[in-house]
Amino acid sequence: MLDSVQPRPAPGLRPPQNGPPLWAAWVTAFTPTVLIVGWIVAGALQPPEYDPIRETISVLSGLGAGHSWIMTAALYCVALSYLATAVGLHGVHRSARMIIAFGGVAGLGVAYFPQPANGSTFDHMLFAVAGADLLTLWPFVMAYWRPSLPLRGSDASDWSLRQRLVSRGGLIVAGLVIALSVLALYVAAQMGMYLGLAERICTGLQALLPFLVAIGLRRSAMLGDSGSASTRAL
Repeated sequence: MLDSVQPRPAPGLRPPQNGPPLWAAWVTAFTPTVLIVGWIVAGALQPPEYDPIRETISVLSGLGAGHSWIMTAALYCVALSYLATAVGLHGVHRSARMIIAFGGVAGLGVAYFPQPANGSTFDHMLFAVAGADLLTLWPFVMAYWRPSLPLRGSDASDWSLRQRLVSRGGLIVAGLVIALSVLALYVAAQMGMYLGLAERICTGLQALLPFLVAIGLRRSAMLGDSGSASTRAL
């Protein structure tokens, strides 16, 4: 039936035929979930003077925190999830996946070198800053290898929002949003105001993006496969 034929992309804009496997999509969904649940549960078990708006996630896993093992375990899980994401996120260029993997290694360093009861340490700050920068960089590297999609015209209507996210323009926009959140985090650290809130927004966005990319790539692969099947049927 002609009505069942999927719209075909313009030449040169065909979606990738091999998207991430289902397990990789579940891993990317696990990353922001365990991070957010970790800081909520660990924060709820802290003394009343703990203020999540002003104090960072690292405080929850620090040496002076109550039940610090909860946030420490969550940080280890997040770091290992980034490593698994780097392995399974097919459709993302190898260079971008390597950056995600290095971000996961930095996360392991953040968990392994806890923040002391007062102040911080060079090791903890080194891994924290490196991880934040690496997880900001990878969408720009991925964007370099992705096709640009038309913004106007008949071809533009053939692409869903999820497919647009994994296009060059969508990844650049997503990367800029995360970069602005990192900038806000650094400003908050210098001013000593809303540091905990800025860090939670920044790390939450960084953890969420691989999930959105995985869904977008799987959607593109499914539409590409169905389009190919319809063409063969004709």
